[in-house]
Amino acid sequence: MTVLILLSTLAMAAPAKADLIWPPRGWCGPHTTGGPWYEILASEVSPTLTHFMSLNIAPGTTGERTETLTKVSSVSTTIGGSVEVSSSAGAIFTKVSVKVGFTVQNTKASTDTETTSMRWSFNEPGYYGLYKGTRAVSGEYTWFRCLRHDLGPLGVAYNVVREGTQTYTTFDNIEVGTVRCGDAVPMGTLRFKARLQLGC
Repeated sequence: MTVLILLSTLAMAAPAKADLIWPPRGWCGPHTTGGPWYEILASEVSPTLTHFMSLNIAPGTTGERTETLTKVSSVSTTIGGSVEVSSSAGAIFTKVSVKVGFTVQNTKASTDTETTSMRWSFNEPGYYGLYKGTRAVSGEYTWFRCLRHDLGPLGVAYNVVREGTQTYTTFDNIEVGTVRCGDAVPMGTLRFKARLQLGC
């Protein structure tokens, strides 16, 4: 039996960068199993504060205390802007984890479920920002399908088809911490954003 492997794309708008990304050679053929092949086109990582409060610890008031943080933003896993992610989201987010270099959420999730009341310990007086947050990840992905065509006496053809592009968002584990105006913190980190929120 003759087997032909073809490559094609649907006639649809897609970023030029998508033309450079295809499934590996041999993926589409007689032994192909499973669903579509996903590739991540772009990923942007953004430290994001989700809960925050400012607190002035006066001399003589150090020690442990329970404080409730205020929600300032939220991050949810989405596919195409929808929070109702499908079963395929796990495969997409697994590839996102590889691209960004850390593990992201791979199921339906939201920072809105985080507890805002926490116990904190203060050893020194000062003006503190108490925060919770995460690294939000957003970008685009594309996906391919392997189509089988029976050509009768000519054999069988397998056609790789790129079906389009879609957006996604997800996020890293939750980070909890404190920061003061005088603290030296690296730019671009969640602590840096918390210090800016504190007004420093």
